[in-house]
Amino acid sequence: MSDYLEFDPGAIERREVYRLLTGSVVPRPIGWASTRSAAGVDNLAPFSFFTVVCVAPPMITLTIARNPDGSKKHTLRNAEETGEFCVNVVDVANWKEMVDSANGLPEGESEFDATGLTAIPGVGTGAPRVKEAPIHLECKVDRVLELGPNKHPLLFGEVVRFHVRPDVMEGKYIRMEKLDPLGRLNGMFYSTTGEILERSFDDGQPR
Repeated sequence: MSDYLEFDPGAIERREVYRLLTGSVVPRPIGWASTRSAAGVDNLAPFSFFTVVCVAPPMITLTIARNPDGSKKHTLRNAEETGEFCVNVVDVANWKEMVDSANGLPEGESEFDATGLTAIPGVGTGAPRVKEAPIHLECKVDRVLELGPNKHPLLFGEVVRFHVRPDVMEGKYIRMEKLDPLGRLNGMFYSTTGEILERSFDDGQPR
């Protein structure tokens, strides 16, 4: 007899599955994605289903849920139309602007204007970057996979340019205490790094 609560994802509501996932997989990095539409409108939105998937070539993924009506969100549509996007790393200094950029805006309006953030040009792509963010990952779209019966989009991007603000670097390493990244928890909650623990493997290599 188990002392744990047990849930069958096939027998509970989707919202409850979401709550279990987002309360279990924590903290999650936030992919703050900036794109430019084919019409030239800059878009900015945060996604917490975001991770690294490959080093050679460097690749990341964003899971971009569809709108309630099944249509594609601006970020995905822009990335597919232009073949480009940028992921900006969220630090604590920009957490309120990041949250505000999640508010849906009508077609033709920009989250940069709504939040007061500054769009600066990309170098390896035509996608804008967030000047206030400490790190930018300029990406070319590699592919989009549609998962499950609801065709949930998973966007893969190859990083073609890294931009790191000098003050968060120490030698060849990005220092977490200088970066001060923000993590996503569940509900309306976010986390800072807090105490940073350090312990190496015996031979320096993970198993």
